[in-house]
Amino acid sequence: MKMKKSSILISIVSAITLLFVGCGEDRTKPANSGSILLGAHGGDGVDVVVIPKIYELDKGKRMVNNNFVYIPGGFDVDGDGENESGFWVSKYEAKEILGDINSSILSDNNVSSFLVENFKVYSPVLKNFSLKLDENSSYLKIPLRDVAQLQTSRIGFSPIGESIKNMSSLEAAISLKGSQISGGEEIGLPSNKQWMQLVQLVVNNPQNWIDGVIGDGKLYQGNKYIGSDSREFTISNNILGVDTNVELDYSVKVSDLSGNLSEWTNGLVAKEDRFVNGGSGVLEFESVNNMPTWLKPFVQDLNLTVGSEVGAGQYHDGFAIAGANDTLEISIHTFGDVDDYASVSRGGSHSIDDRSLVGIGAMKLTYGPGYKGPTVGFRAASKYIK
Repeated sequence: MKMKKSSILISIVSAITLLFVGCGEDRTKPANSGSILLGAHGGDGVDVVVIPKIYELDKGKRMVNNNFVYIPGGFDVDGDGENESGFWVSKYEAKEILGDINSSILSDNNVSSFLVENFKVYSPVLKNFSLKLDENSSYLKIPLRDVAQLQTSRIGFSPIGESIKNMSSLEAAISLKGSQISGGEEIGLPSNKQWMQLVQLVVNNPQNWIDGVIGDGKLYQGNKYIGSDSREFTISNNILGVDTNVELDYSVKVSDLSGNLSEWTNGLVAKEDRFVNGGSGVLEFESVNNMPTWLKPFVQDLNLTVGSEVGAGQYHDGFAIAGANDTLEISIHTFGDVDDYASVSRGGSHSIDDRSLVGIGAMKLTYGPGYKGPTVGFRAASKYIK
């Protein structure tokens, strides 16, 4: 007996549907906005099954409820030939909330072991942040709890309140380690690759250009800048690539990537590997020959590396002779320009009118893992979502 073509088609669709409709949070990833699965359901009837986006899953809902937004991937950030996936980032800078962090974090780790497990060192050979800190570095192997003047806190990400400052990158990483989101993705300091994913999505999105023009020098202000010290930037899918975890027209807002405070990442750079060989000063990105291209803000459609001339910021190499500055006693030395490794801070500044170091792309290598100062804060990011 011959089957009708419509019945054959529905049977095929049903079989395909059964392959993809599983249990838990497994799902197919739609190629564009409004993608659906068609499944046969009795006779010639067809049910429509909507595929959930990443922010609609249980983990995603918990992240959204804690003021995180999903940053789309789908493009190659660091030039290694592989497209990056997306990740979650806090919409706002870190704020202090009531409650102590888990004391075992301070009891079970010493300074060196914590830095080894939670920070990435730049490799001048591989041109990325892929190495671990040498255990035989200059850092004391004392328990974190015994570090004098160590400041840690439970962290939240409310739009209300003052952003945390005067916390070193070490202290920020410890605080985030103890402020995990129940049922959500693991959080920590953003990586430099993740920060550059934000940078490239911001500078390539005309919604972030003042009056639709990138060359007028005000990218650092953000699209919603109104003369205060708060900026808001638009992050969208389908700008540099397509992330199938979300719709093509997916778009979110992230605050204070420029302005307010600069922010710690989990990157360390040895003083001998600084990109202008320890030369002191602030430089435009296009003049820093030893810096990998992927660490420079780049507008694809214009084939243009951008810096302070459009408000994307500049690069600060630190100082020619001294090490990185620390104010927290975690090294063999005490305080001052002592460390062989600088923590990488990105973006922002309190100085509204100074375009040199306020942009989202700004990169500073002047502070060690023990530096605490009033101009540096931080936010949280998840690992890349596979």
